[in-house]
Amino acid sequence: MVGAAMTAAYFKTIMREIWSSKARFASILLIIFLGVAFYTGIRSTGPDMSQAANDYYAKQKLATNSVQSTMGLTKADTRVLNQHRSQLTYQATRYADVNQLNNSQVVRVMALPTTQRLNRLRIVKGRLPRHANEIVLDAQAQRLQPKLKVGSTYRISSTTKRNAQFTRRTFKVVGFVNSPIYVENTNRGVTNVGKGTLDYLVYVRPQVIKSSVITRIDVQFKNLRGVTPYTAKYRRLNRENTAQLKRWLKPQARKRQQALQAQAQAKLKPLQQVTQQLASQVPAGTAQLVKLQSQLKRAQAQVAAITMPTYLYTDRTDNPGYTEYHENTQRVVALSTVFPLFFIAIAALICLTTMTRMVEELRLQMGTLKALGYTNTAVGSEFMIYGGLAALTGTALGVLFGVNFFPRFIAQAYGSMYNLPAINVQYIWMDIGIALAIALLCTLGTALVVFHVDLNSLPAQLLQPRAPKAGKTLLLERWQWLWHRLSFNHKITLRNLFRYKQRLLMTVLGIAGCMAMMITGFGLKDSIGDISVKQFNELWHYDAVVTRSGNETDQQRQALGRGQLYQASLKLQAKQVTVKQSGVAEQTATLGIPAPHQSLSKFVVLRHRQSHQAIHIGNRGAVIDEKLAKLYGVQAGDDLTIKLAGQTTKRIHISAVAENYVNHFIYMSPTYYRRVFKQAPVYNTNYVRFKQATKKQENAYADRLLKQAGIQNVTLMSTEKATNFKMLDSMNLVVLIFVISAGALALVVLYNLTNINVSERIRELSTIKVLGFYDGEVTMYIFRENLILTVLGIIAGCFLGNWLHAYILQTAETNALMFSPTIHPLSYVYAALLTLAFSLLVMGMMHRKLKRVNMLDALKSVD
Repeated sequence: MVGAAMTAAYFKTIMREIWSSKARFASILLIIFLGVAFYTGIRSTGPDMSQAANDYYAKQKLATNSVQSTMGLTKADTRVLNQHRSQLTYQATRYADVNQLNNSQVVRVMALPTTQRLNRLRIVKGRLPRHANEIVLDAQAQRLQPKLKVGSTYRISSTTKRNAQFTRRTFKVVGFVNSPIYVENTNRGVTNVGKGTLDYLVYVRPQVIKSSVITRIDVQFKNLRGVTPYTAKYRRLNRENTAQLKRWLKPQARKRQQALQAQAQAKLKPLQQVTQQLASQVPAGTAQLVKLQSQLKRAQAQVAAITMPTYLYTDRTDNPGYTEYHENTQRVVALSTVFPLFFIAIAALICLTTMTRMVEELRLQMGTLKALGYTNTAVGSEFMIYGGLAALTGTALGVLFGVNFFPRFIAQAYGSMYNLPAINVQYIWMDIGIALAIALLCTLGTALVVFHVDLNSLPAQLLQPRAPKAGKTLLLERWQWLWHRLSFNHKITLRNLFRYKQRLLMTVLGIAGCMAMMITGFGLKDSIGDISVKQFNELWHYDAVVTRSGNETDQQRQALGRGQLYQASLKLQAKQVTVKQSGVAEQTATLGIPAPHQSLSKFVVLRHRQSHQAIHIGNRGAVIDEKLAKLYGVQAGDDLTIKLAGQTTKRIHISAVAENYVNHFIYMSPTYYRRVFKQAPVYNTNYVRFKQATKKQENAYADRLLKQAGIQNVTLMSTEKATNFKMLDSMNLVVLIFVISAGALALVVLYNLTNINVSERIRELSTIKVLGFYDGEVTMYIFRENLILTVLGIIAGCFLGNWLHAYILQTAETNALMFSPTIHPLSYVYAALLTLAFSLLVMGMMHRKLKRVNMLDALKSVD
């Protein structure tokens, strides 16, 4: 009976202890909440973003492969695929690209299939077209032309030749859509029309486009349904599927050539008949007969010259935004491998300190309970319930907040870049279990370790407070010249700092950890922001890349330099090569061979990243980018294996490694290129530099160049730069949430440690109040120590943050991207000022508490 009553009373005591120390309970709960929220939230962000894309691709039935031909595709090609319906689904597509003369925008007009078996459009507004006079527009069209709305009139207005491709050119807009092919908001791919890049797409009924030739066949292999995109299994199956698709369609190239030759030959029959009739009627040397015979000969030569078409095979990785989105999710995943663990480690450290202090405070109560006959289990249950309740509540609230807030915030930050629906959050139970285990370990485990010694002590020992630590002579005191010049308050501050070494270590580590995370956050912002600034402003000094089918002709050179926009150009060979090495993923790089007597340095700066010393291309080796060198573990003086299309693999000597952040490049001199590849370079590219120009002027320049025979594409760097900056701006929002979270943790850590410091020394503080110290002097008594510890934490945090930043950069980089490893000096300043501000805020809160210190506590005996 007594035991039961005592148990009920003891439980009330536990609840009373929680209530009486609610500030400490709340601080433990808040630290666990922040740690768990950040850990589970960031850890689930990458999988949530990937799952959203996977669900979208599956729902919209995104094609896994596509086939095109240089001479178009026919029903004969679809009949081949029809024979393999058990393995795939296919959809034939017709489209025509036009340059809108009224606004210089390049538009792809696509015939919308009657039944969308693949690449189903997602309706943003309105509905799909039902009649020939109706049209739906890509949602990007409304961003470029805000006046376009549902119900507006849309007109195709291009050259006479291109206008002739359509049965009608005026439509009523009935909706806006997004295509799963174009995940990225702005990039719609390339074309050989106008400026070389598409602005947006429009979809019409099939009868609007006159051409009966199929432009593209989209394919979805059934063995990839249910297979997670981007995985190794998906890539393996996709390679096998692509190889199989090529085998099935390989005979079609010869058949298409023969069909085209037969059609052309059929058109020659009238001319052959006329020539034969005339030959039977007039002598052999008649001028009219000779003329007809020469015409027939030329026509037959043209028929014989019809070559086999080239079939082009692409897959999802060639879709704008598809690979980029995955790379962004992988960056978030990379950040989630270290940053949250570091975050939760700081929370664990502070919980350890707090629970240790709690055990010390309740030492007398433990002795009393043991003296009353309570078992060790009963006595220890108070700490178990106290810590367990804080851990479970903090974990539950942290999971609910973190899993629902962080993924949505970060996904929304990327939302301006991608045409994807909102994510559905998912609870990753393994991460939640790890977070809960760490939270319980921080509270229950810490308490168990600390009070294990006390529970094995006798009640008489526990009823006596632990003797305070004896003061020791500091090494600093031996420096008499300095020590005698310190004030009394400063001497006390230094003695107290080194007297409580555990508190000093915990405080410095806690502040250093938070400081390191803030520096890492600001540093990531610097590293990401520097990519575009350094690449486009410091390293690349050209405004357009003009690609030709061969060497430059006189007409092309004249067209290139025509107009007020042109300033200068560099002629070079630019071809894609693959870099091979066992154990390393194959990389694609641009092989650049500048023409002799032309200065590459005016267009591309080759320099060492750290020293900024200029690099010159010599005749004894190649210059490669720094990221490529890192991936393959090579440096200047080593060799690298590369392969140019149609050539065997070649080993090149690396003469220097140059600074670069986006994609890979290899530069050689024409002499060294001839030595390696045994052939002369074909200068198929120009880097062009403009004077000050508007976007409209640049588009007009590109449009004019593309009308020249032999010019295949014009890439404007302003478009590349805008896309790059937009991606990095979204990443900055992700970094911002890291900085805010680290700042919040720093605030809680400082409050908790300061609160423990004040609680431990309440008698000391009461004593100095009795001795006549004013409230401000009492606060400064503590604040001086806190300020020194904060400064020490800031200094340690700078080194720790530098290491953490470098480690996260190494894990967050993709193969084709290198972050700038430099942290700006201002970032250290911002992180330090924030930490100092939090320290001042905490001391302001503590000042109110210290003013209420009861001076009678100084009269209580410790015996």
